[in-house]
Parts: sequence; structure tokens; C-alpha cells
Amino acid sequence: MLELSDEITDFLLSQTVFTTVMADRLSPVVSSADETYPFANYVIREQSGQSLDGDAYSVTLLFYFEQNSYRKCVAFLDQMKPIIKEKYDWLNSEIEFVEVDQSFVGIINFNKI
Repeated sequence: MLELSDEITDFLLSQTVFTTVMADRLSPVVSSADETYPFANYVIREQSGQSLDGDAYSVTLLFYFEQNSYRKCVAFLDQMKPIIKEKYDWLNSEIEFVEVDQSFVGIINFNKI
């Protein structure tokens, strides 16, 4: 998992589309409570026995945008989709609304086999 974590970090931070919006605000699992919007997190889950060559991993990318930023969030997901599909096995994307602070979360799920 650590190797994949490094791979995802290196990959995303090398993408201008990502860094133009997120800069280097990318953390595994959770960010600090005072992180500046927008920021990103990723979660890796192991899926044993999913391939003949070894284990597979599912990854969730979470992109957090401040309130009133629905269109920015959707546009960012649209820009990230071809970048993720170029390297990984795309599954889906979606937008969530966080009622507590009225923010939006763009979510991308993919597999690394």
C-alpha cells in the first residue's frame, strides 16, 4: 500500500490540472482541520485475489471545495477523469454535499491492478 500511496501522490502532483487547483494540498485519508479549500484526500483499500498477478487496490480520491463551488467541483472532476483513466481502471465519480459547512466533495473511484 505504501508504494501505491507514493505512486498516487507523485502522479497527481505531476499533473498541472491537479496542481493548478489543489497546489500540493493532498493527504492520505484525512487533512488537518484548518486546511484551506480546495484540498484533496485519497483512501486506498486492498482487494485480495482480484487478479492472477497479485492483489488489486481500490482508490477513492476526494476533492473538497468550499460552499457555493458546485460548478468548480464538477468542472474539476470533468478535467480529472481523462487523467485518471489514462493510468488507472476508472470506476465512477460523484458529487456529495456536506451540510455542516455547505461545502462540496467531488469523489473519483478507480482500481489499480
